[in-house]
Amino acid sequence: MKILFVGTGLIGGSFSLALQQHKLMEQAGGYSRNPANLDKSISLGLIQQKFESLDEGISWADWVILSIPVDVIVKLLPGILDKLKPGQAVIDFGSTKGSICESVRDHKHRSQFIAAHPIAGTEYSGPEAAFPGLFEKKSMLICERELTNPDLVETFEKLCVKLSMQVDYLGATDHDRHLAYISHLSHVTSYALSNAVLAKEKDGSVILEMAGSGFASTVRLAKSSPDMWAPIFLDNKKMVLEAIDQYESQLKKFQELLEKNDLEGMMSFLTEGRKIGKILK
Repeated sequence: MKILFVGTGLIGGSFSLALQQHKLMEQAGGYSRNPANLDKSISLGLIQQKFESLDEGISWADWVILSIPVDVIVKLLPGILDKLKPGQAVIDFGSTKGSICESVRDHKHRSQFIAAHPIAGTEYSGPEAAFPGLFEKKSMLICERELTNPDLVETFEKLCVKLSMQVDYLGATDHDRHLAYISHLSHVTSYALSNAVLAKEKDGSVILEMAGSGFASTVRLAKSSPDMWAPIFLDNKKMVLEAIDQYESQLKKFQELLEKNDLEGMMSFLTEGRKIGKILK
């Protein structure tokens, strides 16, 4: 199977390396709006050849995997489906699903599309960040499975299992709501905390000298690519705002407890939050 990776950064590049490591792919090709990324991807072994035009890459590939900002996926996906021949497929790895799925809901080739989201990542981006073990023991979410050709979905699921991934299913709306709380909000708060500290501590060297591991782990996500995350926040605006409202209510509750010197209430608040440890082991 020949796969065209549209976007060869952390996610696309790592998926290509994992497929190559398990000998699940005949050849990897790449297309990017940034030719330098493709040259780097070839030198790192993420892909074997590059394409100067998307159309050329689509004609060559059996599968097309989109690992690019979600706003670009929405723009490109209908046109890619227009060009697919029988037997070809396109898979998107976007972090939101509602607008992506809606953009092709009535497309005549909808059955050749898989709306997928690998729940994996780091704070780093670009081809240099890719590594083959990124997806091991991680979840691959598939949305609107019932709208995709069953044989295609089954092939993709088996491939994910061979990469030691767990396959789970969600509706597109449910996906965006859940991810707003467990992923998107985490990034918002990380960026906000980073901005708050940088606004107060103008001398970055003081932060480096005094910051403990707790601070470092909390702001780690603020090193993530704005090019990727700004479109995610805007695309999932309704759900992210809902999550921020809930988070703000919890901060307000904590603030009131602190202002009242309410030790018992504070202990209850912290104990309740600590229950997350039973889920995240």
